[in-house]
Amino acid sequence: MRNPMFTKYYKVADITIEVRSELPIVQSTFHTKFNQFEVNGRGDDTVLICHHFNKNVGVQVDIQDRIYFRPPWAIYRKGDGWVYQWIEVNPPYRNYYRTAVANTDHSYLDIYNDESIRKKYLEGALPSLTLFPTDQILLGRLLSHRSGCIMHSLGIILNGNGYLFVGHSSAGKSTMAQMLRKDAVILCDDRNIIRNINNEVRVYGTWSHGDVPDISPLSAPLKGIFFLEQSNGNEAIKLSDNSINFKLLLACLIRPLVTYEWWDRSMDLIAYVLKAIPCWKLKFDKSGNVLNLLREFSTETS
Repeated sequence: MRNPMFTKYYKVADITIEVRSELPIVQSTFHTKFNQFEVNGRGDDTVLICHHFNKNVGVQVDIQDRIYFRPPWAIYRKGDGWVYQWIEVNPPYRNYYRTAVANTDHSYLDIYNDESIRKKYLEGALPSLTLFPTDQILLGRLLSHRSGCIMHSLGIILNGNGYLFVGHSSAGKSTMAQMLRKDAVILCDDRNIIRNINNEVRVYGTWSHGDVPDISPLSAPLKGIFFLEQSNGNEAIKLSDNSINFKLLLACLIRPLVTYEWWDRSMDLIAYVLKAIPCWKLKFDKSGNVLNLLREFSTETS
């Protein structure tokens, strides 16, 4: 007899994630960072994740169907769907029995978890809804079918408008978040989502934060993209060459399993975003005076 399923719902980037589990889902099952994203039920666009903890359920794969192999991941194309296996990092690359089976657009996943994950599940405070190290593996694939992507970035809402600050790991995203958190809504200081919704580019927060724990499920129309550069002063320099902007933004694109289709959709999205949204190089110091510059910008774009 099939085990009963317990259910909770979370919403990010206008996508509802319905999480079902054979084990009870209580308030402490997932990390508190998910609390802001919890909703009461299914939405217009709902993705289903089903967690199983039954060792007797196996998933057969053929090495000829393997399209990606870089421990700890082995990924297979099986029919119209996908099979993800979390494997050992050393030969013989044994499967830990943490296997996810997804349909074509990743809107339905059956995830089979081993005993070690069962123990962690019962301990609670799980850092991801998929029980994988990060949910961006799922979200990155989902979004490509929904005119969206995840950017390594700081996202904020200021005066009702959304702004994205992008740069490498030491560019100053968390520093900027610390300076702006009293005056702006911090969506996330590390991973944010952008989507083209009916020809409007919007920015959304996620639960995958960095050094600053502030996160938000809110969204806003994206009005500007800033490439960060720490400096001795504060200055915004308009960047008009979108061939250069494309390379800069592409470098900050979070990449899940990469396929030709994923690349095509993602590059089309970035090209559209750059046509619609102005880009700036933002030089800033740690005085906090950059806020005055951003306020002026937000007034102009309101």
